[in-house]
Amino acid sequence: MKVLVTSSPLLTHLWDVVPLSWALRSRGHDVRVATLSNFTDRVVATGLTAVPAGQPVDIDRMPQAGDGAGLDERLAVFARSVARMSGLLAPGLDEVVEDFRPDLVLHEPLELAGPMVAQELGVPAVHQSWGPAHGPRAAAALRRAAARLRERFGRPVEVRPPSLVVDVCPPSFQDPGYRLAAPHQSMRYVPFNGPGALPAWLAEPAKRPRVCVTVGTVLPGHGGLSLVSRIVRAIAPLDLDIVVPLRAEHAGQVDVDAPGVRVVGWFPLRLAAHTLDLVIHQAGPGTALTLLGFGVPQLTFPIGAERQVNAQILARCGAGRWLPHRTVTDAEIVAAVDALLSDRAYRAAAGRVAAEIAAQPTPADVAAILDQRVAAGWTG
Repeated sequence: MKVLVTSSPLLTHLWDVVPLSWALRSRGHDVRVATLSNFTDRVVATGLTAVPAGQPVDIDRMPQAGDGAGLDERLAVFARSVARMSGLLAPGLDEVVEDFRPDLVLHEPLELAGPMVAQELGVPAVHQSWGPAHGPRAAAALRRAAARLRERFGRPVEVRPPSLVVDVCPPSFQDPGYRLAAPHQSMRYVPFNGPGALPAWLAEPAKRPRVCVTVGTVLPGHGGLSLVSRIVRAIAPLDLDIVVPLRAEHAGQVDVDAPGVRVVGWFPLRLAAHTLDLVIHQAGPGTALTLLGFGVPQLTFPIGAERQVNAQILARCGAGRWLPHRTVTDAEIVAAVDALLSDRAYRAAAGRVAAEIAAQPTPADVAAILDQRVAAGWTG
């Protein structure tokens, strides 16, 4: 079977389709990941086969809604950025499929060109989630963006539902009312936070509660580091082991010189999750799911409308709390951290969600299901 994987040029979006892509590859299938030309090295770093299929784009230069923008404006800017990235990939995909005729297209939620190609070829389009489904207004904005993209390339404007949604969210970490109107297949979230080496400091036993503060891979370039500094300064007086993982180019921008604060190099979060008592982050779905898989309580500061959805669901399942990053006070941050570390109910709730995740079918199980369906003539 030939499988074409399409991803937007965002690290976490690529990383989330790696486990299923590798499971398909391990069954002997020809799996190729099409992405923009300046992102192929990130694909190669996952061990998968990269296919450059579009113009390069500088993600840091993509339009961003201003701090004072309303929800509709933020969603419009978000949808335009998604459409622009997909529009850069689309012409290259046409060239790819001339030689590589896929039997199945696997795509992540913000890549719109892959489903368009799958529809034209008459092959199944498998949408793999990387967190809770988008809310109704965001989903509508993405449908409009997809229709405009298809019109631009002279394709039928109708955006068909995916042939299958591979849903990585356990029952407690989703809102059933937001689910896409398409067949769903549950799959365990297996975290792939990129390649990396085991940090040496992990061998040191923690003598105090260990708290990790992170804002993921995108937000450090968009003002997220000021939030990290603010959080770390607020909780530095507490008796904690505070770990702040940052890439080398960002490390100097978090300047908090206090006992117990350790700014370390970036590492895959899954490597340290079992040693953490609490993680404070931006409500990214991959971060949330990685930690839920290890039963770790979380404090989130959602930046963006869709991360707000993640934060609310996380709080609703009892595994964490969230605070508004623009108006929160230092006292509120400290109170939330104290509560999350002292009240065992948060860790118990996170443990229940971890059990739900462990009960889901593995990527290997789902790869076998896809294999069987295509072999039986599945066209979606």
